[in-house]
Amino acid sequence: MIMRIEILNEQGDVINTILADKDFAEANYPGAWQVAADQGMPPGPTVPDRVTRRQALQALLLAGVLDNVQPAIDAIPDPIQRRMAQIEWDESQVFERRRPLLVTLGAALGLDSAGLDQLFIQAGALP
Repeated sequence: MIMRIEILNEQGDVINTILADKDFAEANYPGAWQVAADQGMPPGPTVPDRVTRRQALQALLLAGVLDNVQPAIDAIPDPIQRRMAQIEWDESQVFERRRPLLVTLGAALGLDSAGLDQLFIQAGALP
């Protein structure tokens, strides 16, 4: 679950606030983070369940990883799974955040769950 995470310095002072899940915070700021207390601030952006193909491609381009998608598909070792992935990539008119292929491709592009969420947020904000 994405939440507001406060990043702490060695003295325990808050030096930054990010939107992330607890796993991301611990992996990147081990022992130096806390869940932000609700201070009446509006919640962060909601991760869309789905975005259009155009939004997804534009967000991937803006993130600098669009050209890495095809090599990631080509690297799938099983020929049937590779073709299934290619068909899904080529023929989908919408991309759903929880589709197993998108999670797999996200990992191949270096995106963890929080990174994929951020990409969907960015895509959903595109007009």
